[in-house]
Amino acid sequence: MSEEDKTQNSGTTAVQGNDQAVSANQPEKALKSDALAPTGEVEAVNRELQEKATLRKAKEMNIPYVNIAKTPLNPDYLKAVEFEDAKRGRLIPFFKVGKKLRIATDDPNRPETKAVIADLQNNDMEVSVNLASTSGIDDALKAYEKSASAYKKVDIVEKVEEGKIQNFAKEIEDLSTLPKKLEELTAEQGLNLLNIGAMKTNASDVHYEPYTDKVEVRFRIDGVLNKVFDLKPEVYKNISNQIKYESKMKLNVYNIPQDGRYTFTFNEKTVAVRVSSIPTPEGESFVCRYLPGGKKQLKFDELGFQGLAYKKLDNASKISQGMILVTGPTGSGKTSTLYSLLSVMNTPQNKVITLEDPVEYAIEGVTQSQIDEKGGYTFTDGLKTLLRQDPDVIMLGEIRDIDTAETASQAALTGHVLLSTLHTNSAIETIPRLINMGLPPFMVAPTLDTVIAQRLVRRVCPDCVKQEPINDSEKKAFEQVMTNLENVNKSAVVPIPEMLPKVTGCDKCSNTGYRGRVAVVEIFNVTSEMKDLILNNSSSIKMIVAARKEGMITMREDGFLKVAQGLTTLEEVYRVTNVSY
Repeated sequence: MSEEDKTQNSGTTAVQGNDQAVSANQPEKALKSDALAPTGEVEAVNRELQEKATLRKAKEMNIPYVNIAKTPLNPDYLKAVEFEDAKRGRLIPFFKVGKKLRIATDDPNRPETKAVIADLQNNDMEVSVNLASTSGIDDALKAYEKSASAYKKVDIVEKVEEGKIQNFAKEIEDLSTLPKKLEELTAEQGLNLLNIGAMKTNASDVHYEPYTDKVEVRFRIDGVLNKVFDLKPEVYKNISNQIKYESKMKLNVYNIPQDGRYTFTFNEKTVAVRVSSIPTPEGESFVCRYLPGGKKQLKFDELGFQGLAYKKLDNASKISQGMILVTGPTGSGKTSTLYSLLSVMNTPQNKVITLEDPVEYAIEGVTQSQIDEKGGYTFTDGLKTLLRQDPDVIMLGEIRDIDTAETASQAALTGHVLLSTLHTNSAIETIPRLINMGLPPFMVAPTLDTVIAQRLVRRVCPDCVKQEPINDSEKKAFEQVMTNLENVNKSAVVPIPEMLPKVTGCDKCSNTGYRGRVAVVEIFNVTSEMKDLILNNSSSIKMIVAARKEGMITMREDGFLKVAQGLTTLEEVYRVTNVSY
């Protein structure tokens, strides 16, 4: 037996003081020191010696060492191994990424430990074994048992009876108790409840915005952000890590933006969530866009297309080649319009392929492909590949750069119908935008067929809307719009209404006065005159005149017409439209 072993067996320890050390070679002093020291200090010293001995043993066995007692145990990692199995095999899972799992045990050669590890490996887990002290495993198992009893009572919610879903204001009120619950739940369960809350309120986006002492959570409902509650920073850390884990983002990267995607099930339908993160001084800020599957494709009139706009869009859905672009900011309903066009073009005679980032809604009969920028599968490269798939109709999620614009134009020139989106403020601005990107006018003119610009306004709640007499300023605004329409599109002119819809609020609309949304749109076809203007690099003013000559109604004018029909309010039209020709 070595001197070190003899010293440890005799009950002596090495106690480190502020100015001097009492070594193992001074047993009498050490024993005296033990006798005078508080029990807690003696236990701490013994524990430290045990950890050092375990570290030496790990080096001899050539496996990593971990001080499991000082390692925070994430309940989501613990779930990788059932508690009874962990207890039987005396092992603790303490880190997990995908199928890679790190476990701690005090004896990797124990038969029971080997059996649990083998079961994990049979389930395709890549297990990395770390050596921990016996006391550390004892403490971790106690913590695991305590957490297991606390967390097993809460299940992952996947189904909610539609009849139990309240208006979103009451749902948000119910969600106000969630921050306290999140302190007692695993991160997976917490994110699940946030997802379900988003679905029950019909939120399109959930925003997580960190500040110095809190994290604000807001839901975008019917295009408007609503504050739901504040989270404690330590609770948010677990939720944000879970979002990154589910979205396959890099967990250890905090200082650069990341994008990801995950899915969950709600009422037997798959919901995709598109995640974007950006770094801020107070932590990472996340925006989660919710894309429910099985969504019904709306018809053109259900989207908000009426009169000449409906006719132009219907004609565009029948073209055999050319480019159709839908423009507008994020959240303006561009994708819904494209999907409605696809549903019309999706016939047995057409091969329809989409290239999206990500695939937002599944369409039966359509081949849908998702790009992977990190893997090198970009819009440009993907579009070139799609062209070898013999398509008749191609939908491209977005034209972002000159390479994609050139490839899309070539596709439209060679007998394909190409649908895509672009970010511009108005329909006419699409043309100078393409040219400024680097697409020459001689390619824009022959390829572009139809351009649509749109915004979404909230519909008035039919259960509480009130009609009030039009006032002088409102009447003057209507007179101006109708005078413009008289010169542009006489068929669109309507009598100036004597009464206008005004919102009040009720339980069914969460006291907002609005329920649902409808598009206000402007649309033009690229006529022979417009092609000449493009080829001659004419000004936008001349292009607007040409489009107006063909009957184009602006988004604001279309909004006024929808106010006259009682669908929305002037306040909503002014809120979303700032472009008027």
